[in-house]
Amino acid sequence: MVKNGKLTYHFNAPNVHDFVWAADPDYRHTTRKTKDGVLMRFFYQENEKTKENWAMLPEVMEEVFDYASTHFGQYPYQVYSFIQGGDGGMEYPMATLITGNRVFPSLVGVSVHELMHSWYQMVLGTNESLYPWMDEGFTSYASNEIMNHLRKLKKLSGQAVENPQARDFLGFAFFAKSGAEEPLSTHADHYMSNRAYGVGSYTKGSIFMAQ
Repeated sequence: MVKNGKLTYHFNAPNVHDFVWAADPDYRHTTRKTKDGVLMRFFYQENEKTKENWAMLPEVMEEVFDYASTHFGQYPYQVYSFIQGGDGGMEYPMATLITGNRVFPSLVGVSVHELMHSWYQMVLGTNESLYPWMDEGFTSYASNEIMNHLRKLKKLSGQAVENPQARDFLGFAFFAKSGAEEPLSTHADHYMSNRAYGVGSYTKGSIFMAQ
């Protein structure tokens, strides 16, 4: 349904199929509510590398939630937590673990990508091992659109482009000519190379959505 120019989906919040738990006596905890009333929580260890960037993150992620709800459907839960931890970025229902000592564009990028898994792998319930291109690919497509939107608003450094999916098309075309491409029906754990998995799951899934 489109109401006041905004795409909305009306459905009950799906059951979660996984969980994450984190605790640290050194965590700094801040919160911010989105325009739709979603409570965003931020847990991080404050130091010279995180203090400024994590303080700026809530405002940007509020814009991300608004854009995502407008273009990809309403977030169905009441809370989402960004937690410093892990060894990169890992998505869970209503939360993500992300490494926090990042420059601001990188911190926003990983936050956006892991958040968008909530729309695709979490809500749709796709099997990320059997169909990684549906999980990572759809998420990558949405992330490309959102990061470009943030650059247009000057909330993120870098130049906005006319087609944020163009690099994925070029990257896939180059890789396809190498002869190392593997079928999308390949189980995530059975790819012969990490490169084939990455291009098949993230890049080819993204350009599928961009057609």
